[in-house]
Amino acid sequence: MSVVQVAIPVLRGRRRFHVEKGKRWSLIEHLMLESVARTPATAADLAQRSSLPRRVVVEAFIRLMRVGWVELAAGSDGLSFVATDSGQAQIKNGSLQALTVTTPRWMGFLIDQVSGSVFRRSEIAARHRNELAKLGENLVYLQKSPDHDKEDLAELFAALEGEDEVIVRVEASPDRFLERFAVVTVVNDTIEGLPARANPALREVIRSAAAQSLKKSEAKTAVSAVPGPLRPSPAAATTTALFEQNDLLIDAQDHSSALDRALAQAREEVIIHSTFISEKSIPAILPKLIGAASKGTIVRVMWGQDDDGTSVSSSRRAVSALQRAIDETGWGGQIRIHSFTTRSHAKLLIADDGRGQWSAIVGSCNWLSSDFDSFESSVRVREPALVGQLVRHLASMSLGSPGVWHEFATDLTILGRRIEQVPRPAGRTARMKILLAPDHGALVLEARDSAVRRIFVTSHRIGIAGRPMIIIPALAAVRESRIEVGLYYGRPTGPLSGIDAAGLTRELAKQGIGFRPIHQPRLHAKILAWDDDNLAVTSQNWLSADPSDVARLSEIGVFVESNRIADYLIRRFEHARSR
Repeated sequence: MSVVQVAIPVLRGRRRFHVEKGKRWSLIEHLMLESVARTPATAADLAQRSSLPRRVVVEAFIRLMRVGWVELAAGSDGLSFVATDSGQAQIKNGSLQALTVTTPRWMGFLIDQVSGSVFRRSEIAARHRNELAKLGENLVYLQKSPDHDKEDLAELFAALEGEDEVIVRVEASPDRFLERFAVVTVVNDTIEGLPARANPALREVIRSAAAQSLKKSEAKTAVSAVPGPLRPSPAAATTTALFEQNDLLIDAQDHSSALDRALAQAREEVIIHSTFISEKSIPAILPKLIGAASKGTIVRVMWGQDDDGTSVSSSRRAVSALQRAIDETGWGGQIRIHSFTTRSHAKLLIADDGRGQWSAIVGSCNWLSSDFDSFESSVRVREPALVGQLVRHLASMSLGSPGVWHEFATDLTILGRRIEQVPRPAGRTARMKILLAPDHGALVLEARDSAVRRIFVTSHRIGIAGRPMIIIPALAAVRESRIEVGLYYGRPTGPLSGIDAAGLTRELAKQGIGFRPIHQPRLHAKILAWDDDNLAVTSQNWLSADPSDVARLSEIGVFVESNRIADYLIRRFEHARSR
């Protein structure tokens, strides 16, 4: 029998959470109330129209009647369900008010730093490193993974919530997390002492560490070597999501109008993540931010870096100027500026539409530094699950040191989880997925291997990173499949000069690749497309930046697979540059 003990690095913490407990309204109840808010109906009629058993319909209306949102009224076909005034008001609000009670509760937890799994304090013991010496020699330490250097608040909340519970607030605390180790035992490939909720990837790395330790023991070598971290997280799978052709934003006017519309329509929140913020944009944007705040809308502003890509000084100065201007107007409570850089190049605009639905615009536009005179490209994401996921990504970006949970991050986490539960409205769909920084390289290889007619790329900049990222895969596609490749860029960057770019143009032309600078219109869009139906729109400069495998949120984009959507964008681009 082989026995190996494995020490998992964990962070131990304790916070006071406010937990909302109670039964929430189901989608069926929501739809039934919405139906009778339009037209009174009998139970038999509603059962027939919804293809639900009559019993299910009646049970839904019993709950709705108990809270006074529906009543029975005599009609020509017998007794019908009718929405009351308060029921009509619930429908206008866009969501049904849950029958819940909120109570504060202290809860302890452990976050494993290998896979990001979260455990309740009662599920697994945590020990100080000094205590581990007593466990003997056959002990292996797992290494922390850089993918999980920050806690995922959404996963933490989900692990701590019980049945019919939702965490709605976390009280601020000065206490930092404590670094500890959770020890499990591997007996003949069976892991003992690990909670069932543990991430399968954690189980895999524990078994691998135990196996390596046994091999080293048999070879009579030291067993103190630490196994490497987990493999990079796999790319997200594509999913069916709401999408229409007009969800593709192209050119400056589309983006300027989208920003104005978001600030004018939103009634709950507008969240802007602009990589750069410029002082010259403040006079134009400030009245619009105040206009949104005056309706009761919360406006959140986040920022990433400075225009040179390494410093944050100019954006920080602009943020300070914007904060002063807001404070002078007295709207500091409604317009909330994130106090430090997220170090992300992502560009997002997320808002509700005033009617209970949410959207996120993801792409190339720097919302708070743009003059709106460039060729841009973005995708409007309307699928609630994906919009909620993007809000949670922003929450992760806004986190400070481990254990330092400011209100900005917890509010975004709670909002993102709520948006994920919004019922999806009817509409056309397409295949879609969110792209994080490491996903971009894999997508280029997919385009190389699957394109049958053409590959199309635009990038704001061209740099030396463009050769391994795009050019080498493009050359392979031309050699193997004889496809058409068009690469377009706005300007050279870094050590690559304009003369170097001209030389590269001539070199690639000999190998069958079109490589062209675009000066009119000014090119800022970051696009990867192949054939007619495959399109990726992102913040990633395909021809100048090497996406990080560690800083996963440093770039964010969207991939869409939809009938002729790539062809449509390419034709729009060709039209814009021919004017």
